[in-house]
Amino acid sequence: MADRITVEGFLNEFKQRHDTMRESRPFCWILGSGASFQSGIPTGKDLAIEWLKDLHKRKDSENRPIQEWATEENLEIKGFDYSRAASFYPLIYHRRFHRFKEQGYAFLENAMDHAEPSFGYSVLAQIMATTLHKVAITTNFDNLIAYALSIYTRTFPLVCGHESLTGYIRPDRLRRPLIAKIHRDLLLAPLSDPDEIAKLPGEWAAALTKIFDRFTPIVIGYGGNDGSLMEFLKKLSPIEGGVFWCHREGDEIDPAIDEVVEHHRGDLVAIAGFDEVMLLLKETLQLPSLEQDLKNVQDKRVGDYQKQFEELIAKLRKPAASEAAEKAREPARKAAEAAVERLTKENNWWAWELKARTEPDPARREAIYRDGLKEFPASVELTGNFAEFMEDVRKNYDEAE
Repeated sequence: MADRITVEGFLNEFKQRHDTMRESRPFCWILGSGASFQSGIPTGKDLAIEWLKDLHKRKDSENRPIQEWATEENLEIKGFDYSRAASFYPLIYHRRFHRFKEQGYAFLENAMDHAEPSFGYSVLAQIMATTLHKVAITTNFDNLIAYALSIYTRTFPLVCGHESLTGYIRPDRLRRPLIAKIHRDLLLAPLSDPDEIAKLPGEWAAALTKIFDRFTPIVIGYGGNDGSLMEFLKKLSPIEGGVFWCHREGDEIDPAIDEVVEHHRGDLVAIAGFDEVMLLLKETLQLPSLEQDLKNVQDKRVGDYQKQFEELIAKLRKPAASEAAEKAREPARKAAEAAVERLTKENNWWAWELKARTEPDPARREAIYRDGLKEFPASVELTGNFAEFMEDVRKNYDEAE
């Protein structure tokens, strides 16, 4: 039986190795669907139940409760047990979508389309971007890790979302974070059928062997329900430094997971959840807060967007250098005017600012500002810009005050 350690013990071990062995033996991350749940993406269990409900509606003419209908015989899934539906995920997926695989891809895309990285991913992004713990291996199809790296650290990772890309994985020469998506990317025919995920492709086996030769894995949110990664880990020579397999507090440990952890002389760690353990790691490493940096980046992005749009409209309103250039500019000029009018209809204060800023006549510009402030009397931005205009252009210092 594998060793059990407390989350405090795990954090202490992480910090000690981070401080003393970061160059020789960094950590890597193995993430499953449980890590994406707090980002609004259904877990494998949730998806399996939803597909069972679809099959139940389609197949059960007797209108029985789903727990009674969903049997080995009715589903044609050997050994099926409704209480362990998550462990039959690939077989249920196959049963639901085997006649039309594109529908399965579309379902998964829709389920993950608007997911936003949860707090835990912001911490993971910081760690991957600023330390040597740069590698994430995932069975997930989503893009939460790459998205989090982009928005929280402005770091662009190497994403290997297909086995044909594994030749680019060089664990000993990583200049940027690496994301290894062993069941492929969401948009690259993701693997879910039983025969597809029963065995790890040779390209991935070679790449993961290189990764584990250098990195010690921390597993979070992975239930071991695919045959590919689990079988690979069972046969792989014991990983130096073991493996830290995090599971939800109170969950029953699958014997297959216990076997893998024991094989690698690792530890099972009971955690409250992905976001919670990443918060603990944030404090353990004393990572800086991201709030001000995020605000600065967003403010600059909005400011740059507005400035570029204003400059484009101002340019289009000026006469062109020739008749031919004037004719070429006319469609863009009409589009610009339509865009400003649309902003006005959307009840946006910035539409009035655009109208005012691109109006060359000071008297008309003042009138535009005054009309805008009737519509948006509480707009700090419009009020401030009008005050600057009254001071710098109209020289009406009292009203500017």
